[in-house]
Amino acid sequence: MESSASARPVILLSNREPYEHVRTPAGVTLRRPPGGLVSALDPTLRRTHGVWVAWGSGSADRETADAAGRVAVPPPPAEPMYTLRRVWLDAADVEGYYLGFANSVLWPLCHLLIHHLQFRDEEWARYQRVNERFAAAAREEVSRLRRAGGPDPTVWIHDYHLALAAASLRGTVPGIFIHQFWHIPFPPPEILHLLPYGVSEALLRGLLGNDLLAFHTDRYAVNFLECAAQLLPGTTVDRGNLTVQYAGHVTSLAAFPISIDVHRFESLAADASAAMAVSDLRRRYASDGRQLGVSVDRVDYTKGIPERLRALDLLWERAPELRGRVTMLVVAVPSRTELPPYQALEEEILQTVEAINLRYGTSTWTPIVYLTESMPPSALASIYRAADLCLVSSLQDGMNLVAKEFIACQIDERGVLVLSRFTGAAEEIDGAVLVNPFNVDGFVKGILAALEMPAAERARRMHAMREQLRLATVFDWLNAVMARVDAMMGTAVLADAPARP
Repeated sequence: MESSASARPVILLSNREPYEHVRTPAGVTLRRPPGGLVSALDPTLRRTHGVWVAWGSGSADRETADAAGRVAVPPPPAEPMYTLRRVWLDAADVEGYYLGFANSVLWPLCHLLIHHLQFRDEEWARYQRVNERFAAAAREEVSRLRRAGGPDPTVWIHDYHLALAAASLRGTVPGIFIHQFWHIPFPPPEILHLLPYGVSEALLRGLLGNDLLAFHTDRYAVNFLECAAQLLPGTTVDRGNLTVQYAGHVTSLAAFPISIDVHRFESLAADASAAMAVSDLRRRYASDGRQLGVSVDRVDYTKGIPERLRALDLLWERAPELRGRVTMLVVAVPSRTELPPYQALEEEILQTVEAINLRYGTSTWTPIVYLTESMPPSALASIYRAADLCLVSSLQDGMNLVAKEFIACQIDERGVLVLSRFTGAAEEIDGAVLVNPFNVDGFVKGILAALEMPAAERARRMHAMREQLRLATVFDWLNAVMARVDAMMGTAVLADAPARP
């Protein structure tokens, strides 16, 4: 899709950077983080010759950037198309801002898992200082682009790490359009109110610095509106139009369900090497009428992995005829291993898997094949395609893109998606078997329904979900966001998407 010739430069703020330089025994190398979001946003920055402001986390990032932290990207031999502006964080910043307030306060709070919430005054102070540092970098980039002439830039902030940046920019950079996408759930007022006095108000004021504040679902947008109405004195809300007015400024709220690069995952699943891997997986785990289940997660307490394992344990206990007939391939990649709750969760998962395998396994059958290494998308595509069912059991999830990756890779249309009703995806996808991971009996019934589903019904459901997904890719998400920005300020910034097959 062609973009407007008058597209404004985009100054994008995110915690993670799209390119990082790392020092290896062979010298400095460039690494790109995994994930479809960077792949979708990178072309927008290239097209608009914008600036990506992010934490410079690579071990060789400083030596490859200039004195201001800027480096032209993509690197040679490609032609540089935009600027990466790195923000430097020291160990105390990472501990307080990232591991502390962002991931020990906002993450559990927004996912309604408040027993994991650990608030510390110093970490909140560090979060405020780091947010101001990001805002200062963005402020300098706005000034630099304005001095160069051309259209005024827009600022696009991403996620919960930078909840305070918009208000800082609003107060110091007049006339700039600022919008933010919140990638995780937003809690209702009674949950946000658990923060210490003044903190919830500061977060709301920070986010109300945006002209447009976007979420995955209408429910999250309404939660934010009610938080502002109940917890921030001086706000005026319009529930019909989803707007919040505060301190003379109006913020529009909207819902844009994020997605994946569907064509890319379909292509990976259809590749000849994937077909060979699928044949091997089916031969090992799903021959002679046996079935293969899969799940793919980061090790995170929001993903409901222990709840999933308890349901599988009960399944094999209640239905002994399924022992040897169903194998579960669990991919669980460790994350945030510096935090004690994640360390404890990783140990709990390992012990539960070992206990289940000991209880039901035989010399010829291992109930749960447990994999902890990070896999490239090509390997995941093969696993998704080979599966007869995929279990997604999140306790809360902003969207859950594993569900969409599974659907995209199911080119043989044999699999069933068993999906937690507490994911954003459950509000968007029609055709999954919905389960409540807190209800182990109901969860087991959902797994049994998937295993017993006739092939024709499986194909009908999966075909419908695949058709639906093709109309809602990450590029459609990006274009919907930018179309709303266009409508609000009169500028088009559209995403390049591959032609649909």
